[in-house]
Amino acid sequence: MAEETTAGKRAWSLITGDTESPSDGALFRIFLLIALFAGIGLSVYTIYNNMEYIPPMAIVAERQAPTADIDRLNTMIRNLNAANDARIRSLEMASAAAAVGRYPFVAHRQTANIVDAPFDYQEMTLPPYVRVRGTLIIEGRSAAMLDIEGEPDGKIFRVGDRFADRKGRITRISQDRVTIIFENNEFTYTP
Repeated sequence: MAEETTAGKRAWSLITGDTESPSDGALFRIFLLIALFAGIGLSVYTIYNNMEYIPPMAIVAERQAPTADIDRLNTMIRNLNAANDARIRSLEMASAAAAVGRYPFVAHRQTANIVDAPFDYQEMTLPPYVRVRGTLIIEGRSAAMLDIEGEPDGKIFRVGDRFADRKGRITRISQDRVTIIFENNEFTYTP
C-alpha cells in the first residue's frame, strides 16, 4: 500500500513538474498538452459541423416539388376566377339585382349598360336581410328571434307576424328553420 501511495505521488509530481530534476516527466507533460489541444480542436470542429447540419429529410423535401398540390391549387384558382367572371358578366343576375337597387357583383359604372340592354327578365323583389338567432317551440306554440333589415335586432316573431311594411310574413317556425313569404315568394332561413 505504501508503494502505491508513493507511485501515485510520483506520477502526480511528474505531471505537475514538482520533481527533483525539471527534465523528469517533460515528455509526459508535452503529450498531455498535445492531447488537450487536440480535444479542444475536435470539439470546435464538431460544434461547427453541427451548426450547419441539415437533416436528410429536409434535403429530400427541398428537392421534391409538390407538383400535384400546385396543379390542384391552380385548377381551384381557375375555377374560382371563372365563377367570379360568370357572376360579374351574368346579365340575368345583374339585371335582377339592378332592378331592385342592389349591385352585388357588378361595379356601379357598368350597371347602366346592363340595364339598358334589351333582355327579357322576370322582375323579382328580394327580401330584406334575415338572420335567425334562435327558435323556441313550447306546447305547440313557436317563436323565433330574428334580425331583419329595417326591424330592431333580436325582435321576437311568431307565425303570422308581418314585417317590411307588411310585405313579408312569417309562415312557419320549426326547430331547424324559419319560412317567410315576401311578395308571394317563399324563403327559408336556418339558424
